[in-house]
Amino acid sequence: MEHLFITPTGELRDRWEQAFPRGRAAARVADIGEATSGSQGIVWLDIAALAPAERSAEVQAAAAFGWPVVVMAATPGESEAFQLLKQGAVGYCHLKAAPEQLREVALVVEHGGFWMPPELMQRFLALSTRVVPTKAPVSRELNELTSRELMVAEQVARGASNREISQALSIAERTVKAHLSAIFEKLGVRDRVQLALAMNNIPTHTTVN
Repeated sequence: MEHLFITPTGELRDRWEQAFPRGRAAARVADIGEATSGSQGIVWLDIAALAPAERSAEVQAAAAFGWPVVVMAATPGESEAFQLLKQGAVGYCHLKAAPEQLREVALVVEHGGFWMPPELMQRFLALSTRVVPTKAPVSRELNELTSRELMVAEQVARGASNREISQALSIAERTVKAHLSAIFEKLGVRDRVQLALAMNNIPTHTTVN
């Protein structure tokens, strides 16, 4: 899996190289084809220097290459996140995200999910539950969850982050991650957003290849 960073300088930042030692960089979206050599990868698009009016077009152009696109913004915002996700991005994170978080984003995206910062996800889920009437999901799949897994799933449905779940249930964050992996597999969802929507009985439609 290749990692190509599109940034005005055409050079990798230290945190990007720490996250992906074999990562590459290019200065323009038009250079994606020349800067990559593999058949699978992720395009990380730095939009900090782009005017707001240019960002949607750049995301569309990057997505046209066929690889998942993760947008990196200097000041992430809710409305921009949703707009760029509609234009083809599958991830939206802070430009200065730590290497560990970048690897977490990549893992979600590689498995066909989409990623946004926890605080934006919480607002997204709150909006979804206001727009679509919800009720407690009744599904045989839920019966396959252990009591602890169900507790974790219910926390995700409220928009809680891994750290918040860890504190609420008095378990380690790595245990939360292990529970989530098991939940995803049992319920057939790709990421925590799909899980939250499913728990709130809101239909989801996967468009990511």
